[in-house]
Amino acid sequence: MQNNVLLTIREKMIALPQSEKKIAETILKNPVRIIQMSATELATEAGSSSAAVIRFCRSIGIKGFTELKLQLSADSQGIKDNLYTDILSDESLEQVKKKLLINTNHLFRETNNVLNTEQIERVTELLYQSSVIYLYGLGASHIVASDIQQKFSRTGKIAVCSLDQHLLVTSMAVASKDAVFFGISNSGEKREVLALMRIAKELGLKTVSLTSNTENALSLEADLPLKTAFAHEAPLRSGATISLLTQMYAVDILFYSYASKHFELTVTNLEKSKAAIQRYNQNFN
Repeated sequence: MQNNVLLTIREKMIALPQSEKKIAETILKNPVRIIQMSATELATEAGSSSAAVIRFCRSIGIKGFTELKLQLSADSQGIKDNLYTDILSDESLEQVKKKLLINTNHLFRETNNVLNTEQIERVTELLYQSSVIYLYGLGASHIVASDIQQKFSRTGKIAVCSLDQHLLVTSMAVASKDAVFFGISNSGEKREVLALMRIAKELGLKTVSLTSNTENALSLEADLPLKTAFAHEAPLRSGATISLLTQMYAVDILFYSYASKHFELTVTNLEKSKAAIQRYNQNFN
């Protein structure tokens, strides 16, 4: 399914050179008008050049200006209904639901595109071979780290997730060399996560990161970087909600990859953990 061109422009705009960024801003300001323009007219309005318009189209993954106009035209109703902006003041619940659904679907498709299959398979095998998985993330990323812990501990893996950096450092210092440190940060620039990643590497642990699809410090430090779609941040930070969902989606993909490759062991351990919970719950009946 084709990605939404306006959401793609909004996400990629931060990394564009200034000549192309001006074109992106002009399109986002009034996308319906662009349908009736030539490349030269758009360049003039944006204070840029026709060559920059062509480069811009390539930068967002579109063959040319004609295709850009076709995609805008195909989605003209959604543009008129104002579905590609952040949540507005006193907006109806139905409109909020439509906006979040469009953003979520778009970023899940983008995450499918940017998640490297080979990297997922290598992380899957690394986690299988590991004696213990150390997990760290701050804020919303801590929720993701906890989700990884919950999923993989039920498969029989030892997974340690804590916000106490000192506890993690002291534990990693005495861990065997097949231990893994897994750092999660949407921006990939959180100092605490970076510090733990660097300590883990110094101690000889293998390292994995989960970040958004940018050239960020955490992904550059990690032995195996995993990336999700970049989510545009808006005034009400609806992007923060979506980025959390894309991280959780990536974790699901990683977990199902692990479960598929080690199917019998995973099913057996999940059944054991389910039975244990049922026995525990019987104490309250």
